[in-house]
Amino acid sequence: MSSVKETVISFKNVDFNYDIRKPILDEVSFNVRKWSKITIMWQNGAWKSTIFKLINGGLEKKWWVINVDQKLTIATWYQVVLVEDKELSVSEFFRKYFPDDDVFNIDKQIADILNVVNLKVKDYSKQINAFSWGQQARLLLAAALIQNPDILLLDEPTNNLDTDWIWHLTEFLQNYKNTVLVISHDAEFLNSFTDGVLYLDVHTKWVEQFVWDYHSVVEQIQAKIEKENMANARLQKEANAKKDQAEKFAHKWGKLRLVAKKMREAAAEMQDDMVDTRKEDKTIRDFKIPLQEGIGWVLLDIHSVHIIQDEEVTERDVEVQIRKDDHFTVSMTKWYLKIYFTWKN
Repeated sequence: MSSVKETVISFKNVDFNYDIRKPILDEVSFNVRKWSKITIMWQNGAWKSTIFKLINGGLEKKWWVINVDQKLTIATWYQVVLVEDKELSVSEFFRKYFPDDDVFNIDKQIADILNVVNLKVKDYSKQINAFSWGQQARLLLAAALIQNPDILLLDEPTNNLDTDWIWHLTEFLQNYKNTVLVISHDAEFLNSFTDGVLYLDVHTKWVEQFVWDYHSVVEQIQAKIEKENMANARLQKEANAKKDQAEKFAHKWGKLRLVAKKMREAAAEMQDDMVDTRKEDKTIRDFKIPLQEGIGWVLLDIHSVHIIQDEEVTERDVEVQIRKDDHFTVSMTKWYLKIYFTWKN
């Protein structure tokens, strides 16, 4: 019988970047145990989804050391339906993700899995893009679950979902028997089933591992931040005192100049001893971009964009104009970026 403590995912001193000048992960190490339910917690700017891609093979393996139990299957629930899946029928959609390619009729399996995600679909010939955002979110979860994965990866699962569905999802995860890793910022949702947290620090590029429920981990992180800040404040105060003394002795003659030099060195060592504390992101304040006089009808011309794909940065030519009174949203997929515009009447 497998041990509860069996490791199914292991990162060992993993360094990763898309651009060598901007590292994302720096010597990251952690383990995920079988049947655990882990939250990936982050700051704004941390590349949280990179962890998923490193686990599920979405990035080409190069120099890092990541061990995922090859006997286990992995399914990922992403936030949006893939572009190539939108025009598939419900039957075609689930057949694509069902692990048995030889099965002739999977209608029963589809019905069972739709019941799990609390979604009623009468016509399996209906296209995926005909469903609402919330219904598509349920279809995405069903597509992951129909694979019967040993490891389930959930990327922002409560986005675009109503309260009833979040409650249903919470109950499902509480009773789910396999390993779960979830990216989310919904504290109450996470606290209902989490037994550990991986914390991504955008400043240090480290991942720290915590145990216990989500609220307890948040308290642990805050306590550690306060302790680090207090230690740094003490060292900074001592370093400033040494600098002040050094400044006084620097203008003297003989041995006092040597004393001043040693004090500066001591102050520098104290500052080196200061730890890299987390600089938690603050809420962005409201701001306005004033319209410049004489700028004309076109406010912004975009002629090229840089895209990161398969860890390579490439430049693509585009022709996009943003005009006065335009409204727009940005939609990002694995392969490209779209900007949709609507105009005021």
